[in-house]
Amino acid sequence: MKKDNIPKLLLIGIFALMLTVIPIATLISSAGLPENAKSENENKYLQKMPQLSFETVTEKTFMSDFEEYFSDRIVLREDWIRLTNSFDRLLGKREIKGVFTEDGRMMQSWRTSDYDISSVDKNLAAMENFAQKFPKMKTFFMLVPNAQEIYSDTLPANCGAADQKQFTKYCYDATPSITGIDAYSGLLAAKDEYIYYRTDHHWTSYGAYIGYKSASSAMKIIPYSKDKFCIEHASNEFKGTLFSKTLDNSILPDTIDIYSLAQGEPSVQVSVYSSAESTAAYDSMYFREFLSQKDKYSTFLGQNVPRIDIDTELSEENDKGSLLIIKDSYAHSLVPFLSKHYSHITMLDLRYINSDLSNIGVDVSKYGTTLFMYNVITFSQDENVKKLNFVVPY
Repeated sequence: MKKDNIPKLLLIGIFALMLTVIPIATLISSAGLPENAKSENENKYLQKMPQLSFETVTEKTFMSDFEEYFSDRIVLREDWIRLTNSFDRLLGKREIKGVFTEDGRMMQSWRTSDYDISSVDKNLAAMENFAQKFPKMKTFFMLVPNAQEIYSDTLPANCGAADQKQFTKYCYDATPSITGIDAYSGLLAAKDEYIYYRTDHHWTSYGAYIGYKSASSAMKIIPYSKDKFCIEHASNEFKGTLFSKTLDNSILPDTIDIYSLAQGEPSVQVSVYSSAESTAAYDSMYFREFLSQKDKYSTFLGQNVPRIDIDTELSEENDKGSLLIIKDSYAHSLVPFLSKHYSHITMLDLRYINSDLSNIGVDVSKYGTTLFMYNVITFSQDENVKKLNFVVPY
């Protein structure tokens, strides 16, 4: 045997051994995991073992489901993902699984090919129709750019990133009965500050505070200045949704900040409706149990549910009345600021509502103000806003 062939044979032998050992080790390790096992770092439930039956075999679903099961539960799965992503970065790849990582910050990528403009138009038409049905109501629209837009100067040239400022203008122009709120300018002016999480797609509490000031200007309320708040660094171990995609430990974990009025927070009652019949009551807008969990952003008013009501004890001079917010999760860190001005706020997430709003106990005509509040990416891809067409005045 030639000496030159020994390294090649050794590599082949190691590879063959891996092909034998890894599947066996995976099946053994999977046997000890519960059916509903969850990867906390990836923030996902692992695929269950598919049922072997005549139907699943003939319909060819068993093998595809089994491949996903094996992929989800392969031994040292997260280490393999990190290794693969590290190789991609070494090869010069700047975007991994829809995430750009630049200047110590992860950013959710967004291109024009990531959304259907005809679907966006249907949502905008439904919003305009909604505003015209309730002409006495003050209606506002707030689209928040994500980090990719604010830090677009750090992105690779010709990466194809869509123009979120232009998209926002398009949406505002298409809804003339609704007052658009300029969240872009304030965030851009504060770009050198901590306004977006490094490992998550949301804005930080300070980013939400900037948004609160922008909303206040349009909604004719007087915002509290930043020096009126005490800021609690409730956790500095947050690794969010973008980390879950990349598992890149080189990025510094994030801080969850809680803003409280230094003069004392007003009393609040929070009602969380996981369905029309199921309600839970809380005396705080901050659900601190999430600080010890992976999903730390849910510290702000919990996870997404169909409806959340916030009732706040305000003086008559500070009370702007009732506010209806139709939203995505960006609203969760904004609402604690708005609650200082509206004694009753209802947050609705149309992604979790499959009927007329009246069926979940919401009489739209009883609200003095409505705010549509989304980040640009979520709104561009959301197909639920057109459900507003089914809202009828009482």
